[in-house]
Amino acid sequence: MAQERFPVVASEPWGRLEEVAHGVWALVSTPLQDRTTLCNGGIVAGRTGVVVIEGFASPEGAAWMLEQAAELTGRAPTHLVVTHYHADHTGGLAALVEHADVDVVVTASTRDLTLERVEAVPDAVLEDPVLLRSRRPTEIDLADRSLILVPRHGHTESDLSIQVPDVSVTFCGDLVWNGMFPNYVDTQPSRLSSEVRVIRLLGATTYVPGHGPLATPSDLDRYIDLLDDVEGAARVAMQRGMSAQEAGAEYRLPAGMEEWTLFSPDYFARAIGRWMLELE
Repeated sequence: MAQERFPVVASEPWGRLEEVAHGVWALVSTPLQDRTTLCNGGIVAGRTGVVVIEGFASPEGAAWMLEQAAELTGRAPTHLVVTHYHADHTGGLAALVEHADVDVVVTASTRDLTLERVEAVPDAVLEDPVLLRSRRPTEIDLADRSLILVPRHGHTESDLSIQVPDVSVTFCGDLVWNGMFPNYVDTQPSRLSSEVRVIRLLGATTYVPGHGPLATPSDLDRYIDLLDDVEGAARVAMQRGMSAQEAGAEYRLPAGMEEWTLFSPDYFARAIGRWMLELE
């Protein structure tokens, strides 16, 4: 997997924290080595607040990020934003029981699906969150910088991207993967493709994917090509009367992406299967 692009301010078996810009840090997790954090995330500091992005896979991982935020900024975190409900992004929210003064920011869908499907999250943590109820962007104003939160669909029905415009950084959640093949378990493939294209058109210098190394605009272009390639493979498989499992066993990553890794060997079949379901 690609190495760090920015100065590393902390390194653990589960990942490295890179200083992307003044007051902005991105955690690049190494989930194939250690699953404490599992997903990527970050910290954004402004004059009137400190935002931690993602709840991570375990309370230990979330507590570590909260501690890093306090250490790096000299202030306690004020907000924690979650990009979607999957357990590798919410399983650590129990750590917030010890941080009751942190506002949890989620979409209504993320709150509901987390409470319904992620047993590790105590109900009390999501009892009174800051809810993003519409599809319209919401601003977290930190006085000298803003975060723009945009509810989206595609990877799940509860996705969220976070833009930090003053430094041209976008936290993408699992809408974007880099160096790792994406998990299509809840994906609406055509919507995913559309949302990623919108994120790319909005422009950023640095993209923080849900998993894998920090991405450049050219990395995002390559990821879009991968999404198109999976769609093409599904269409061909349907024409040939193949099952998703047969097509997944036959599928090969596009040229130049052979180094991409998978969490599970069934991810190709899962992705093609989701496209087949939509196309049918």
